[in-house]
Amino acid sequence: MLYVYRAGALMPTGSTTTVKTAPTFPADAVSTALRDELIAAVREEAKRKVQPIPTKPDQLVGASIEIDSLAVVEILCVLDDILPFQADERVVRAGGYSSIKMAVDHVVGRVEQEWVKHHKGAKS
Repeated sequence: MLYVYRAGALMPTGSTTTVKTAPTFPADAVSTALRDELIAAVREEAKRKVQPIPTKPDQLVGASIEIDSLAVVEILCVLDDILPFQADERVVRAGGYSSIKMAVDHVVGRVEQEWVKHHKGAKS
């Protein structure tokens, strides 16, 4: 119910409004899923090419490693259970990334933009 101030008192207007609220963007879940999948993809690629890479995940995430944009597009399906929409190649930068951290940070930011578009019109 909406109220207006009239004659020194709040008076009901007789109308109601419904405010649609957007759910909070699941940044941690998106970031973790992408990070884990990229770690696995980079490890598999290094194994196939017989290239040495850091063994500890935190070191690998920050290591200077070329990651092809197509490889990032291929792992986006890991977000299907997290997001109410399908993330596609639009969230990936053409040309790739120079580290897992850079890829995750960029893609999470772009996915969040898509989240906002998906929930357009909703108020937080």
